[in-house]
Amino acid sequence: MRALASIALLLALTFPAAAQTTASQDIVLLDNQRFSLRVAFQPGAPGGPEYPPLGAFSRDNPAYYPVRDPVRPLRLTVSTQVQNAALVLRAMSLLPISGPALPTDRVEYSVNGGPWQRVGTVQAIALVPASGQATYDIALRLRLEGDETAGERQLVLIMMIEPQPPQSLSSLSARTW
Repeated sequence: MRALASIALLLALTFPAAAQTTASQDIVLLDNQRFSLRVAFQPGAPGGPEYPPLGAFSRDNPAYYPVRDPVRPLRLTVSTQVQNAALVLRAMSLLPISGPALPTDRVEYSVNGGPWQRVGTVQAIALVPASGQATYDIALRLRLEGDETAGERQLVLIMMIEPQPPQSLSSLSARTW
């Protein structure tokens, strides 16, 4: 528990410029801000899918579980004056009370209903249009492959707007947001 408190304090000290939250809990992210979100998963939680799943699951046939907290997709509105900007996602696993940490690539995200992508430690997840204004609905899910220990797992997702060099934009431009 002390480790979680230390990480939370570290995040608060490292990222003092926080994104703003509107009355509807939608997030507004501006230049030079970072938004941190602690995401929790607990397969087999009441009201959710059973764990372990009824059928076999493996790396080739994974089982998917929704986010326990927050329960709805995140609506993130960005506004920037940065040219060739991208919404960047950074992920960090938090150590559970017992057992190993959840690898970040076991969490997947979808932007605006697009294809599911594995979370990496750092990645650009969406291009910001030339107008500098965009709203993204970001959904998350947990992918289990059968080698995980049971229990609640958490990770911290940090989102920010960053300028992108031209060569990194070409891989994102093929995706549909």
